[in-house]
Amino acid sequence: MTEIPIQLSKGALREGRHDRHAFADMPRNPVYIAMDSLTCSHNVGCIFRMADAVLAKKLLLCGDTRLPPGKRISKGSRGAEKWVPWEHHEQIADALIPLKESGVQIISLELCDSSVDYAEMSYASPVCFVVGAEHSGVSPEALALSDHTIHLPMLGMSNSLNVSTATSVILYDFLEKIERSTR
Repeated sequence: MTEIPIQLSKGALREGRHDRHAFADMPRNPVYIAMDSLTCSHNVGCIFRMADAVLAKKLLLCGDTRLPPGKRISKGSRGAEKWVPWEHHEQIADALIPLKESGVQIISLELCDSSVDYAEMSYASPVCFVVGAEHSGVSPEALALSDHTIHLPMLGMSNSLNVSTATSVILYDFLEKIERSTR
């Protein structure tokens, strides 16, 4: 006989959560996410929400990326833009160069001739994932600063996934591989 999983109520799920003051002091995972000119506010909001879900160290909103506050960002983030650490840089290089100099591995998520399947990537932490706008991708400046370029295999007719969806796949893959390497 198959067991039916127990569904927890929203109240039960929230009981184990930290309050916002304690949350600010929690240790974060060694992952940054650089958004390279993401102009869709909903995608920016969804990436804020994903950064919250994985306790990312910081979001770097670069170039023309939509900035909080904003109704569509807030809707996608479910309010995470209020507590996830973030900063804005006019130029992507201004965000990536200091990270690279401090030993952070820069990895762009982009389908190109030199990219490798994300499943084949082994990570050295800390890492910064660079994601670009769906119509233009990661900028040449960010690609030039990247240590690696990875992609998600596209088996169907489309040549890309929604940027926030692709970001979530990569972040959970990173966390799983880092956890496995510390066992």
